[in-house]
Amino acid sequence: MLLVTGFLIYVGVTLWLYHGPLHTILLPSGMTDIGVLWNYAAFVILVGVLFLFRNLTPNREVPKLRATWQNFGTLLGSMVLLFGVVYVVWFHMVSYIESLMQSKIFPMLSLAANAKFINALLGIVVAAIFVSIAVWKLKGWRRQSFSLSWATGLLPLVLVLVSTLLVIVQDRLFSVKSLAVPNGNLVDALVIFASQFFINGLFEETYFRGYMFPQLLAWVRNPYLAAWIMIVFFDAFHIPQSIVAAHVVLSWWQWLLCCMFPYMPTGWLFWAIYYRTRSVLPGALFHTYITNWADAFLFYMR
Repeated sequence: MLLVTGFLIYVGVTLWLYHGPLHTILLPSGMTDIGVLWNYAAFVILVGVLFLFRNLTPNREVPKLRATWQNFGTLLGSMVLLFGVVYVVWFHMVSYIESLMQSKIFPMLSLAANAKFINALLGIVVAAIFVSIAVWKLKGWRRQSFSLSWATGLLPLVLVLVSTLLVIVQDRLFSVKSLAVPNGNLVDALVIFASQFFINGLFEETYFRGYMFPQLLAWVRNPYLAAWIMIVFFDAFHIPQSIVAAHVVLSWWQWLLCCMFPYMPTGWLFWAIYYRTRSVLPGALFHTYITNWADAFLFYMR
């Protein structure tokens, strides 16, 4: 009961921030405060799906990583390296990326697939490095962290169905059709999914949920506090993407508030999937789909 009350207070503060006097300077351009309500409503619906699987998913522990200064140094060093690389790539290579996307240097793919495939080429080394760090630190927990039972395999499929229905409710079925199979080419769709699964879904779920969360948990002891800290860094990791791709420009304190009280609670959703299954694969599969095909969030725009 205390947990539910605490989370309701957190959500209440979040909604107050985006519906109160700060909503005009915290929300991205084009997004309404009603959109935040929709985001959290969609979050509640998708988390509700997880409760349907409470008796089907295995009752396993979160990986127990030691709270040593060496492990803390590895986590801190990897975070500094990750954020440094990501910020440099987004801010200093964006014009180069755009030129490659327009050059059609991969004629065997459609333009939509080009964008995803080139992005994969630029991100594949980064993904490999940080997935390797996570796998190395997980040690005896690797098999569990990358397992997929019939129940945990069914979960992302059900989440995909529900998120697609949410898209249809918002009358955005056209976006699902156009993104799921670009130009009607199934090969393009498979190439996009495979590349994005590795550099987006698997990478972020392995590093943030599979490794950072258990390591933070070793220090703070409370899973919800550890999750919140992890989500703050997860959202901060996406700041360059918001600035470059969505042209969102905020001051440092505005970004801090947006990371602490996100207007799009995908970080909480992906953590809830991991915490339910204790595996990064279900979240990685759903993460890839919802990010690149049927995003159930950020629908209500001006």
